[in-house]
Order: sequence, then C-alpha cells, then structure tokens
Amino acid sequence: MIIKKYLEFIKESSEDFNSLGEWIESLSGDEYVMNIVNRYIDDTQNLYNGDDINPTIRLSNAINLLDEKTQSEIKLQIDKYLESGIEDKEPVMISSTDTSELLGESVDVQTEVTVAGKGIFTSFLKCLTALGLKESNPNWELCPDEFLLYYQFLNLESDVVKQIFSRFKSLQRYLHLIDYQQNNLNLYFGVNISGQFEYGISYEQRFPIGQFKLSQSVIKWMLSLESKSAQSLKKEIVNLNYSDLLTLGQIKRDMVSFSPGYFEKRLKPMLRDRVMTFGFYGVGRWDNGKLDEGEYQNIKNNFTNWLMSKKWGSKILISVKPESFWLYIHIKLK
Repeated sequence: MIIKKYLEFIKESSEDFNSLGEWIESLSGDEYVMNIVNRYIDDTQNLYNGDDINPTIRLSNAINLLDEKTQSEIKLQIDKYLESGIEDKEPVMISSTDTSELLGESVDVQTEVTVAGKGIFTSFLKCLTALGLKESNPNWELCPDEFLLYYQFLNLESDVVKQIFSRFKSLQRYLHLIDYQQNNLNLYFGVNISGQFEYGISYEQRFPIGQFKLSQSVIKWMLSLESKSAQSLKKEIVNLNYSDLLTLGQIKRDMVSFSPGYFEKRLKPMLRDRVMTFGFYGVGRWDNGKLDEGEYQNIKNNFTNWLMSKKWGSKILISVKPESFWLYIHIKLK
C-alpha cells in the first residue's frame, strides 16, 4: 500500500525517534506545530489549549492512533513549516554581488533568500552538537552592537559544516550561503536588541539562516530545548522575560550616547544575571590606583541626571565603581 510505504519512509527520516508521534511530541513546544496537530485531533481529546499540552493524554499516542492518511497529512504540513518557516519567515533581498561571490557564479540582479523561523533552529543546534560545540559562552568581545547575547563559533571547516548541513533537509536549502572559496566559516546565534532571535553563518558579515520574534511563549519553548548546545543560552535567559529583553535592548541602545567624560577605550557591554555592565578606561584623574573622589561624585551625579530622561530609568538599580583605571557602570533590572 502506497500510504503505508510512505509512512515507513517518513518515520525513518524523523531522526532518533521510534514513531511519528514521538517525533511530533518532541516539537510540541512550537505553537504552530500544535496548531497543525489540533486540526486533526478530535475536539473531545482537548490536547492543546494554546498554552500547554493536556498532561492526561500522551501526544505521541494520540498521533500514532490516527489513520495513516491523516498522519501523512500532518507530517507533510509540519515538514513544510519546518522547511519554510511559514509563521516567521521574512524575505531578504541579497544583492547579486554578494550572492555571486557565495555561489561562484553569475546570478540575476537580485535573488530572494527566505529566512527561516524557529523550527529550523532545532536542526541548527543539532549541527552545533555534531560539530562538538556543546559547551559555549556568550562572546562579549565579538558581540555586535545590535545584539544583547551573541554566540559565535569560529574557524569551522567549511567542508565539515557542509556535510553536516546536508544531513538535514531543512538546512540543505541554505548550503548556498557557504562560500566554497574559503576554507573556514563561523556559525552564530543570538538575541538582538529589538527582541529578535537570529542564527546563521558569518564571515566578515552575517548571513542569517533564521530569524524569529521572541515572546514569552517562545522564551518558554527555548528553555525547554534539550540540546546541549543550548545550555548556555538557557542559563542566560532563564531569569529574563520578554519585557526584560526589550528593556535591556533599549538600555544598550541608549548607553551608546552616554559618556562620563574623556576616556581611552570602552568595554564591550556584558550581561550577567539581569545586570548589564559598561566600562570606560582612563576616565578622570587617578592617584595610587584610586579615582579622584570629586570626579567620582561628579560622574555619578551626571549619570543619575542622564537617567532621568530615560523611560527605563525607573526599572533599574545602578552601581558606579572605579577599579584599576576602569570605571564600571552596572545596571541591574529590578
């Protein structure tokens, strides 16, 4: 029977799962996937209410009890969503110059590259794990100004990344982003200051594979990810909600315009446990490793007055500390 053979095929292609139901259950943190499933589940089963799965019913069992044709339809729709990012995708236009360099061939004046949604991020994490990149920390030194949290995995062999991407149908469409004229590439993911999550390939510039808007439910989904390559990310966002991320993004954006006076260099902002730290080296007069008390008080007062013009000023606590010719400003969310 054709449908039966197809079901056997799709179950085999759903890696590391014994049944279609188990595979779909692993995606249950994705609201769009659950909306697809809900179209086919009997209303009396009440599997999903928009927030949580009914704990009295095992989702995998409910899926596996459906007839084969229905299972096929569900699988096709989920595949289409995971491959195309139906809910979150945004068209991005890349100029012919950049694209031709990547492809090593001439192309039309403009080529449309579809940016995926959050579904494909799970496959991206599996690639990082396959590359042995299970333990990581935010890369503050290389964090772009437009990002709050940024993870970058440097100098990976292009051929190896290509081979691993090729294992995932959802990632094969992004192989053209790999520049085959370069032996190495970087992979990255992170949270930007506008409340968006982004992941992809980078050289001197970033080429996003996926981007999706964060929300409280999406943060909850990210915290449920079991990938070892997501452990550091989960640790960084576990005590932050969506409103916190937007506030921190505005703080980082606004702090670019603040200056405590003449300084020699600026520290890349760092975020740790709801505290964002900014640093300025060589501010003011120092004597025996201590900042002049008068200048210290003046800087504190100027910063406090500057904060009064910011909407987020009432949402934070501040600490200004001079140490070893550095002036550190710690901004903590209440």
